[in-house]
Amino acid sequence: MFTLTEASSDVPIFLRENCTTIETFISNTTFQFNLITLLSSLSSNATGNTQFYNTTLSGKSSSDTVYGLFLCRGDVPPQLCQQCVLNAIQRLSNQSSDTCKFAKSAIIWYDECLVRYSNWYFFSTVDTRPRMRLRNTANVSDTKSFLRLLYTTLNETADEAANSSNGAKLYATKQAKISGFQTLYCMTQCTPDLSPQDCRRCLSGVIGDLSWCCPGSQGGRVLYPSCNFRYELYPFYRMDSPAPEGIISPTHSTMDKGEAGKKGISSEIATATFVSITVAGLSWVFGS
Repeated sequence: MFTLTEASSDVPIFLRENCTTIETFISNTTFQFNLITLLSSLSSNATGNTQFYNTTLSGKSSSDTVYGLFLCRGDVPPQLCQQCVLNAIQRLSNQSSDTCKFAKSAIIWYDECLVRYSNWYFFSTVDTRPRMRLRNTANVSDTKSFLRLLYTTLNETADEAANSSNGAKLYATKQAKISGFQTLYCMTQCTPDLSPQDCRRCLSGVIGDLSWCCPGSQGGRVLYPSCNFRYELYPFYRMDSPAPEGIISPTHSTMDKGEAGKKGISSEIATATFVSITVAGLSWVFGS
């Protein structure tokens, strides 16, 4: 049990770590050296107003090449973004942990950021697995009308994110009045390496998982490696998010996009994991 704080929290909140152990590496090999170097590069580039960065470390053999990126939530201030990325990398670098020990592909989600690496090229590709869901166990009273408003608002937010001119963040938020005293808050985001068309396609898929995630719940979210949505009946994002200075392009790339397809982290989490948490007095459940 742990607590999720308000949007103004300055402490990164860990959500979930997932990796595929189908392919693993051996200690003290070129791949491990490249992975350590790549994670260090991600960490050193999580500075200033940089909210997205991807890079490649190439080996003499394609099996030693590592691809990685980080993405911070569009409203997260620079210092919190940096701390979130540092925490995520520290967790991924902890090879004493059995969770992702020697895994060649891994992703870690925090409330404020995600960090991902793989031995397969996944940049500019819509990846929908692994996925994770979080739902508020409190339900709305009028499910039918609420879902109608929710789907409409989420899709409008997705349209804005996919066509965003907000520093190329592919991020958007939107509010909708439910009643005179209640407001719906929605957020959608894609990794900025996606095209507007692929971003919208990814968001259509993740919004389509609403029924899997949280039908009738007062709040919920689904996270893919390439995009995510969240909605609440309270403000969970900052209303005055600063515009980033820019997006940093990959520093190196040696493989064709078509060569990798969706070979990155593609398998869905098979075993469901449930963790109860509390948000402003409300109970939440993790699931996959």
